[in-house]
Amino acid sequence: MSEPFSFQTARLQLRPFEPEDVTALQAYLNHPGLAGRRYLPWGFPGDLPLSRVQVEGILRKWSEGKKDFHLAVVLRESQQLIGHAGCDWGWDPHCPFLAAVIASEHQRRGYGPEVVRHLLRYLYENTPAYNVSTWIADWNEGAGLFVKKLGFQESGRSRCEGLRAGLVFDEILYDLLRPEWQGSEGGYAGGA
Repeated sequence: MSEPFSFQTARLQLRPFEPEDVTALQAYLNHPGLAGRRYLPWGFPGDLPLSRVQVEGILRKWSEGKKDFHLAVVLRESQQLIGHAGCDWGWDPHCPFLAAVIASEHQRRGYGPEVVRHLLRYLYENTPAYNVSTWIADWNEGAGLFVKKLGFQESGRSRCEGLRAGLVFDEILYDLLRPEWQGSEGGYAGGA
């Protein structure tokens, strides 16, 4: 019998959010570098500063999900909150949506790929997921390059999804199929 999946890596722990996380979460969500890339629940502004009450509402919404999960990303050594990750399979458990956000001051240290690879492993080894996807605004070129390096491929586009700096932008759908993950460096050799 195999061991249960551990929601931790050598450097990171993925755990449920706690009420005491509100201050740190509010601080990094309000960093201007994350404007439009925070992956918040519907109804919360994507780029406006968030009040403490709004951040408490986000945590409440995340904790009430029945077909999704949202986890705090913390450094194992210091237990410092550095991001969040989530997965939503609202309409089909075979096609979950995955998102990960790392606080601006902790980016470019390999934490994002570490979180996404670990959650992909969880999804493909412990759920019926076959197609894991994420949506990225076309102006967020860095995120597009990031997911491509992890094996995701552009698979669709929703045109004219919104405005940013007075310009219309598209949302690009990227996905990674189970067989592609199994054949990649991040996956494993073996059966489905």
